[in-house]
Amino acid sequence: MKIFCLLISIFFENVLAGEREIYTNLMCFTTGLIQVAYHKDLTVEGRPGANGLEHQIEKMVDDINNVNKYQNFRKICFLMAVPDHLEILLEVQEPPPRPYPKANKFLAIMVNELERIVGMRIHGLETDDGSTLESLINTIREFVAWSIKRLIRSRILGSQQDVLSLPNCRLLGLYWSTQSPNSYIVEVNVDSTAGTCILKNVYDNEKKYRKIEGTWSQIYDNGHVRESLERQLERGEPLVAPT
Repeated sequence: MKIFCLLISIFFENVLAGEREIYTNLMCFTTGLIQVAYHKDLTVEGRPGANGLEHQIEKMVDDINNVNKYQNFRKICFLMAVPDHLEILLEVQEPPPRPYPKANKFLAIMVNELERIVGMRIHGLETDDGSTLESLINTIREFVAWSIKRLIRSRILGSQQDVLSLPNCRLLGLYWSTQSPNSYIVEVNVDSTAGTCILKNVYDNEKKYRKIEGTWSQIYDNGHVRESLERQLERGEPLVAPT
């Protein structure tokens, strides 16, 4: 079934839809734009052949100094990996929980950024991914997860670094959130002394990564290798590139 995303302005006072309806429309826009960006080749900083979606993901994970307002990992995790888990945006001290206004604000900003990347406006944008919110979100995760796989291979597995940078550790946090969205990552840290990337999920469970004998691997708390990162990528969804 085809979806026609009707343009709804959320910046005027006369909003014609409720917060959830705005959110649903923004998810529709985001899905279509992510698919277009995935197929878009760019020239970034003089480097031709950059993928549009990968460029947006890199912009987010690299923004550890908040230049582009993406320093907060929970924010980028929501936008790229778990847009169906709005609770990730809520702070403990925010009663009552009203996540939609904040979610809609962040989504609208990213929609504008994706529009600039692909060079098109969202009015009348058509996508073939089904009419349900669940199918839209699953499509986003599919394209984002594949793009993150490519970035992990080029930025981590294909590099000579021996200690993960914070941006690359954030990239791993996004990846695991796409793979296990119900136990998404909420906190990302780098122990530079131990050379370890530490990912903590919403249940306070941790994943740790370190380079062991030249191979990037997930490790146990005692430092022994649990599984190589390359093997995990090979098993991770999607198994083939989305089209």
